[in-house]
Formats: sequence, C-alpha cells, structure tokens
Amino acid sequence: MELDKILCDSVNRIAIPSVLIDPYNWMKNDPIMGFFFSINGKFKMLGDGNGGMSTIPGFNQIQFEGFCRFIDQGLAEELYKFPKIEDRDQEIEFQLFVETYQLVEPSIKERDAVYESLTYSSELYVSGGLIWKNSRDMQEQTIFIGNIPLMNSLGTSIVNGIYRIVINQILQSPGIYYRSELNHNGISVYTGTIISDWGGRVELEIDKKARIWARVSRKQKISILVLSSAMGLNLREILENVCYPEIFLSFLSDKEKKKIGSRENAILEFYQQFTCVGGGPVFSESLCKELQKKFFQQRCELGRIGRLNMNQRLNLDIPHNNTFLLPRDILAAADHLIGMKFGMGTLDDMNHLKNKRIRSVADLLQDQFGLALIRLENVVRGTICGAIRHKLIPTPQNLVTSTPLTPLMNLFSDYTPYLKFWIERIH
Repeated sequence: MELDKILCDSVNRIAIPSVLIDPYNWMKNDPIMGFFFSINGKFKMLGDGNGGMSTIPGFNQIQFEGFCRFIDQGLAEELYKFPKIEDRDQEIEFQLFVETYQLVEPSIKERDAVYESLTYSSELYVSGGLIWKNSRDMQEQTIFIGNIPLMNSLGTSIVNGIYRIVINQILQSPGIYYRSELNHNGISVYTGTIISDWGGRVELEIDKKARIWARVSRKQKISILVLSSAMGLNLREILENVCYPEIFLSFLSDKEKKKIGSRENAILEFYQQFTCVGGGPVFSESLCKELQKKFFQQRCELGRIGRLNMNQRLNLDIPHNNTFLLPRDILAAADHLIGMKFGMGTLDDMNHLKNKRIRSVADLLQDQFGLALIRLENVVRGTICGAIRHKLIPTPQNLVTSTPLTPLMNLFSDYTPYLKFWIERIH
C-alpha cells in the first residue's frame, strides 16, 4: 500500500467519521458538505451545492505546512516569551538572545536514520547571557537547547527509525456558549460557559430568583458581583456597565455588600471559595499570585480566536490583541444570560462543527515547546539559586540542560494521545 494512501485513509478515519458510518445519509442531510474520495493523495469533494468539484489539500501538505509554520514563527514566538531570570538578591540576571537562535542541519540523512534506528532531528542553539549587576559584566555563550525532530514533505517524522505522524485535533472553539438544561425539579436552568484557549471553563448560571453565579469549581460558586469586584470593579462601575442594574441590586444583601466592600475582601472571598479552604485567609501578594496562576491564567486566556468569538457573540468592540477575559466580558455575558432567562436570544449548540476548531501540528508543537521553555525557566532559576548558595560561579551553558525539551520529544513518542500511529512502508 502506498504511503499517500495510508495517510489519506488515516485522515478519513479521524476527520470525517460520519462518512464511514453512512455517507448517503450524510449527503442527504447536509448536501452542502458532499462526499469525499481520494485521488492521488488528495481529497475531492462532490455535491458541494453547485454540482461542481473542489479540492481539499492532501494530508501530507497540511502537515508539512503546519510544521514549517512552527519552525518559521512558533519557535521565535515562544522564545521571545522567555523571561529574564534573576536570583533572589537581584545580583545576577540570565536572559536568552532570541535573535541569534539557529537550527543546525542534521548530521545524518533520512534514509540513514531509518536504517540505523535513529531520530532525524535538528539541534537548536540560542545565545544566552549572564549579567552581574554590581559590576555590569556580562558573559555570553551559545547554549544547546535540545533536538527538534524534523518533518519531511510527506508529513512524517522519523523517531528511532520509525515513521510517525502527529494527528491534528478537533477541539471546542474558545468563546462563550449559552445552554438550557432541566434541573432535578424539571425547571430550566440557563448557563453561559466561557471556554478559554487552554480549555479551562468559567460557567455563569442564573437561578429561579434571577441571581447570577459564577461556578469556579464543581462544587463551589460565587456571586457575579464578587467575581467582578475581584477583577477590579467597584459596585458603581458594575451597575453603570450592565443593562439590568435593578436585577443586580435585587440580590445585594448586607453580607454581599461586605464581601465587595473592597477588592481585597472580594479576592479573599474568591480565593476561599475557589480553593475550598476554611478559616480566615489573610490577603497577601503571594495569595494573589496563586489565584492568578491557578484560575485566571488557565481559565481566562481567550486567545485570538476566543476574543473574536466573544466580540461577535456579545456585540463587543474590544481590540483583538486584548486576548484576556475582562470584567466587561463578564458583565456583557451576564446581561445576555438574563436575556436568555426572559426569552430573548438564541441558545448555542456546542457540538456543531461551526463551534469547533482544528488544533494543527503547528499549534501542538508550539504548545509543547512553550511547556518545555517553562520547565527550562524553572531549571535555570533553581540552578542559579543553588550556585549562589554553594558559592559557585555559574555560566550560561551549565545553567541549561536539554532535558526540558522532553515534552516536545514525547509528542512524537508512544506516550502521547496526539500521536496515534505508526506507519509501515510496504515495498
């Protein structure tokens, strides 16, 4: 069986399973989509509504272009995110000079990698510098970051002599989705689910008394007023930026007023509900950082696609480069939820293909490379502190190891759900 045929069959099984189940019914129910078949490694689509035929790029072309996008853009984008690292006394600073990064040509050929059971990869080097702030001296060295498996024009990579491919994922598109479900009493409960670019969720729900809650965990929920206050708004600003201020005021009890009396009180209440801790936590900078890391970074980063979807769904005009969830988003989402409660607006079907997105090879590789750099940051930070504690003189090269790139290599191994196959060449 030809390699192109294997690749096309693989995509057919993953991307369009309904064709395999009952292609006739699929065409009958959705004639615009039509029916796919393979010619010379490319998909053709019949029944596109105009009686014509259109071509979908071959799977190998999609994979290879995604990998090139990662090499040309994704690597640099993640490297530029790498922060400057200082020791606790702020005497030493480490940084990467991203402009000088380079990928070295592989030392072996593809064919030799297969025959010798090796990985066809390229070595990544970046210049790094250590700056002693007291004397303003700087030591710069070229640092080996790790090996990045390369992809050939057929969309495959060679790992330990075996041809492997990384499968694109179909995920829920970030944004907000409104749904209605019946509770145990048979009463409709309206919810608005905000999905972040990382897959984290913030769920807003409105009860029978028209009180709005934000569910921060499976068992805990807080008032929308507390969430908005923790994000930096006071009560006057909240009421000025909503369409139904009287509804927000209707569930403002004395206890609620105390919780949102100041931002510190709102953050403490939010932290207590989110972490399910008892007692009386004390407001501190470390508490804010923990809440920022565990909640806001994971559940409130919308990304460019999420920002576009939020603006369209909520009729907002927030700039597309502002990809973080804002208090304005929360209040607009609450207004729409109230409208749903009173029969205004339409509900969303989260399972519809228009609400899905493809997480391509480029996205997967860039995400894993970003995780590798986070690990590298932690390694460098710990090594600097250890060197100072033992009165050793660090250098850029001995601060960095290639082990942080393990997540990127695992993307091509048997231990990841992203890779689901193994290709044999039959001659």
